[in-house]
Amino acid sequence: MARQEKPSPEVIGEMYDRLTDSRADAFGGNLHVGYWTDDHDESPVAQATDHLTDLVAERLEVVPGERVLDVGSGTGRPAVRIAVARDVHVTGVTLSENQVRLAEGRPETGQGPGHADFQLADAMWLPFDDASFDAAYAIESLVHMENPAAALGEIARVLRPGGRFVVGEWYLLGPLTGDDAADLEDLSRDFHVHFLPTVDEFYEEMNRAGLKIEIFHDIWANISRSFQLVEEILPASAMRLGGEIAEQLTVCGEIYRRFEEIPQISYALFTAVRH
Repeated sequence: MARQEKPSPEVIGEMYDRLTDSRADAFGGNLHVGYWTDDHDESPVAQATDHLTDLVAERLEVVPGERVLDVGSGTGRPAVRIAVARDVHVTGVTLSENQVRLAEGRPETGQGPGHADFQLADAMWLPFDDASFDAAYAIESLVHMENPAAALGEIARVLRPGGRFVVGEWYLLGPLTGDDAADLEDLSRDFHVHFLPTVDEFYEEMNRAGLKIEIFHDIWANISRSFQLVEEILPASAMRLGGEIAEQLTVCGEIYRRFEEIPQISYALFTAVRH
């Protein structure tokens, strides 16, 4: 496939917001993959994506009244779901003004247990005091960090000792070569993927930040159905939008398809504890 001409910054921003809105609409308000228990699980996508949020919440092991940090809060749906279900307060941070606006429109926004608030902030420079949070989580956001070591260091800094950090993220089963490496390079350019480590590399980065991984759970078999959904969403969005944005969405759809076909790509839940 011929390399597409890079769109203008304005088009990139508009495309990202519209892609975000389209994917959130189709994924039940979430921006992360769904979790199906097995091949016979016929849960609708909204239920499946909420199921993944619930799995993250279980691993946080928080108690009512505690404070939780959502790193890369997206539309805010996971934050408010966890806040209400666990009777905790969740603070979500994101670099997207559009996502902050979407999240702040939720009725559960506010202070105190059972509520969530949202801020425009960079995970590599978190605007919080040391040990401000009892737990933290990041669902498919570390992959986009330009300096993941700095982000992990900041997350560890704002977590209290013994606090849990749960990550739902893509990782590599092994090194990439040939066409697979080229496909990943395309993905990195077009989707701003900066951090796609092997398990060993992930453990090393977490340890270096002061976060010890205690549980590693590969759930590729449970989430892979999400690719089919994304491949259906993007062409439909492109047809509705038209113009340059439609062209870029079509490219995005092709990259998603190629991403799924890379055999070394997988997905896991990592549960770590602050030293």
